[in-house]
Amino acid sequence: MKNFFKKIKENNLLPFLFFVLVSCCLWLLQVLNEDYETDIPFTVSILNLPDNIELVNEDDIEVVVRLSDKGRVLYGYTLGKNPVLKVDFSEFKHRGGTLSLPVSVLKKQVNALVANTTSVVQYHEDTLHVKVKQNRKLLPVKLNGKIDAADHYEITAITIEPYDVMVSAMPDKLETMDCVETEYVVKKYLKSDKVYAVKVASSDFMSIEPSVVNVRVSVSPLKVKKVRVPITQANFPQPLYAMWLPNEAELTFEVSEANYELVGPSDFMVQLDYKDIINNVGGYAPIKLVTATPLVKNVQLKPSRIFIPSAL
Repeated sequence: MKNFFKKIKENNLLPFLFFVLVSCCLWLLQVLNEDYETDIPFTVSILNLPDNIELVNEDDIEVVVRLSDKGRVLYGYTLGKNPVLKVDFSEFKHRGGTLSLPVSVLKKQVNALVANTTSVVQYHEDTLHVKVKQNRKLLPVKLNGKIDAADHYEITAITIEPYDVMVSAMPDKLETMDCVETEYVVKKYLKSDKVYAVKVASSDFMSIEPSVVNVRVSVSPLKVKKVRVPITQANFPQPLYAMWLPNEAELTFEVSEANYELVGPSDFMVQLDYKDIINNVGGYAPIKLVTATPLVKNVQLKPSRIFIPSAL
């Protein structure tokens, strides 16, 4: 070591190094006194966040601002932690799983945190976007609304395409969901097949893909059909056979072409009640259609009543 310092002294390196150090300091002072522009990140802290909302990368929410000032001032912004901007949750707009806030809302706070000599050149983004943590789940879509056919027509099928959609929502809410519904739909007096594009209803902090489904409605014209059905006796003390007592009734109804051959006499029950006979001696007792298949419409019964003789 003695030899090393001896050589430095003999070669006059110490004065040289001293002047180099002085030059660097002068250069640094000159540089720090020049005007510059640089990007400074500001950390955004969201206040009053609801308990059921969790943010993605909550600790890394930033707004980057380009500032202009002397180099020494700008250097001060880079020391230590980023300046913090505080904003209340209520100031954010939300759509699906994203919170959004115009950066212009933060300008007053930014100006308050920088030196009087510092100028704000620009904000790198017009809007601050913050993602909300969500889970995803494939759920079926159900129709919410009312779809009816015109007179003498029938709705034969209603299908939704696609049947399943991908739902993104907060974990606690998604756990309770087993389906989603369309927005309310009202379609009446249909006479032919139709396809409607309908939005899927969503709530706060929920997004759905796709957000629109096709509701396909199949409509069929009704055909008139007639069948003869036996009249059963109800509450009779014993079977009664009389000339004035009909054994069967004629049913006239409308049924879709698809179900025309499927509907027959066994799909109906027509009944005459003995109590109605006793209560209507000398008058008319009703013949009732007790049961009928849901595949038919506008059922007419003939005869619908019978005359009860006074000398019963």
